[in-house]
Formats: sequence, structure tokens, C-alpha cells
Amino acid sequence: MKTKFSGIFTLLIAFCCAVTFAQDKAVSGTVSDESGMPVAGVNIIVQGTSSGTQSDFDGNYSIMVDEGAVLTFSYVGYTTETRSVGSSDTINVTMSEDVAQLEEVVVTAQGITRERKALGYAVSEVAGEEMEQRTEGDVARVLSGKASGVNITSQSGTSGSATNVVIRGYTSINGNNQ
Repeated sequence: MKTKFSGIFTLLIAFCCAVTFAQDKAVSGTVSDESGMPVAGVNIIVQGTSSGTQSDFDGNYSIMVDEGAVLTFSYVGYTTETRSVGSSDTINVTMSEDVAQLEEVVVTAQGITRERKALGYAVSEVAGEEMEQRTEGDVARVLSGKASGVNITSQSGTSGSATNVVIRGYTSINGNNQ
């Protein structure tokens, strides 16, 4: 009986110690850019897990993590930052711009910013240098043949005449897409 009691007592102590060491703590802070302005929508992920959060409009965040965990801060157009969780409950992060990554951002017709590889459709790009090589005064005619999915027609062959531009389609609900 004494052996059985001591075995159960040992397991109970081991379980209590395991629960004590596995406790999460709340870590909070502010994410800002190099000028000190808050950055909203920064993804904060605990490395090795699928748990995470995002910074709010004022750049503030709060997340429950184990002590010693590593937090990854990522946002489009900024370099990814990593911070280890120590004894402090506050981790403030300053994000620095990643100029190379800024060139990969695509703003869609609805004004939504996405990475080029995250889009589910084709993206056409016409650089300013390509447009400067043409002597045509009408920008719409300069785009003719430069971007896929863009149909450009003119009323006559003379410069300055009316030009119709249709992007990815030929009709709309009311039949007029000009």
C-alpha cells in the first residue's frame, strides 16, 4: 500500500511540474516602421507552430507564448524580423523596408495589395521605358500590343481620334464598357 501511494504521489508531482513548465505567458508590444509610425496588419507567428496574431490599427499586438519561443514578424514590403521571448512581457519591433520586395507587390483593380506569386491570375506589366520608345501621343495606343488581355481599338487611323480600351473581356452588363 505504501509503495502504491508513493508511486501515485511521484506521478502527481511530476505532472504538476510539467504543467508548471508548460504555462504560456502573454507577450505584447508595438510594431512600428523606421520613422516610428505604427504598422497595422503585421503577421506575428510563433516559429514551429501554426499559432499567431496580427497587429491592430495602432501597431499593437498580444499573443500567448511559451518562454523561449521565437516570434516571427512579417509584412509585405518589410524585412522579416525574429525575436526570442525572454523574461520580458513586452517586445517592441521596428520593421525596416525591403526595397527589393516592394517591387514584387501588385495592386489589383479593387485596390487590394497582394504579392505577385499569391495572385491566381495573370499580371501584365508595361514599364515606363517601353512607353517612352513610342512616338504616339495617345497613351492608349502606346499600350497596344504591350499587355496581354488588353484590346485597344481606334475609330480611325489618325492620331488623336477616339480610342476604346477593353481589359480582359469584350462586353459588360449594359453592353458598354468604355
